[in-house]
Amino acid sequence: MAKKDGVNGKGGQFSGTPADRLVRLWRNNDERFGALLDEVLDGNRQGVIEAAVGKLREEESYDFMDEVEAFSETAQSTDEQGDPTLSTLFWLALEVDGRLDEPPSVDTIERALDSAGLLEKASDMRLLPLWLDPEPLSYLEAADRRTLLRRLIDSTEAAETFVREQDLVAAPDDAGIRLVGVVGLVIEEDAEQEGEAMPDPLNLGFAGEGREMEIDPIEQERIRQSMVAFAEAVGAADPRVKRCEPVGGLNDLLDFTAEGVWPDDVGANFDEVNDFLDIAGNETGDGVLDVAVSEGPDGLQLRAYNSDGVLLDERSFDLSGDRAEEALALIKRRCRRVSEG
Repeated sequence: MAKKDGVNGKGGQFSGTPADRLVRLWRNNDERFGALLDEVLDGNRQGVIEAAVGKLREEESYDFMDEVEAFSETAQSTDEQGDPTLSTLFWLALEVDGRLDEPPSVDTIERALDSAGLLEKASDMRLLPLWLDPEPLSYLEAADRRTLLRRLIDSTEAAETFVREQDLVAAPDDAGIRLVGVVGLVIEEDAEQEGEAMPDPLNLGFAGEGREMEIDPIEQERIRQSMVAFAEAVGAADPRVKRCEPVGGLNDLLDFTAEGVWPDDVGANFDEVNDFLDIAGNETGDGVLDVAVSEGPDGLQLRAYNSDGVLLDERSFDLSGDRAEEALALIKRRCRRVSEG
């Protein structure tokens, strides 16, 4: 069927699939792109998005998917009075130590967010009382993210059912230090977003295209103090939580857990160790790394293997004492299996 289309939503007739229309509207920065994408996401039509990616140049596809995935985690709706609202998922990264038989205390987390001044824009919010595993979350497609959002808007029970069906819950009986996620929902009055501003429900300074912007030093200090206050409150209430951080959307959580770098990490954040793991990971077909760690006269010796046990690379790092322990904790967060000795 012929569809009207054109630059900025004006003029033109062309025949095309929904994927064709998505590409055309996105390239033309047409305001109708969001409405069509909403329709595709709410219809759970991930195939349309994949077909659209196939029609884009490679360098375009990354920007397109960044926009689609961010868009999938926010939706307009109405409150009980019929007033428009904007609902957005937000994610917390948590470093935990020990078993996770008991769920996260969502009441504690909500009070900590509120007392840290991170809920100033929220008219309502809710948290899913489950520890989530970042690895299966990395496979959550845009349509599934929208489904999670819609379910959480409906109720935490509906969202929990979906999360368990998708096998996203972190194993409760794993011991030791690991990174997990918690997802929440912020509902705001649907004020008109300026330009290409991204949703920023916790007021963390995300704004503008690509989330790259200069933050006023005073505002930057406000955010830092809010983060510290939040982390201290959650850690004091739950001894399993060693560190925690609000990180934004799901892609932010996945980037955060892949890098394994916390704002309060000492020194240069182990850039050389991260580079070593990045390069070795790029040589695998599945991104899975196993690492053998030993201490020698030259410091920390690392050997990286793929999931089939093939040696990919080895290197020594001039790290000892506390710095070696911190590097080892980073490696454990980034790799499937770490053997010591």
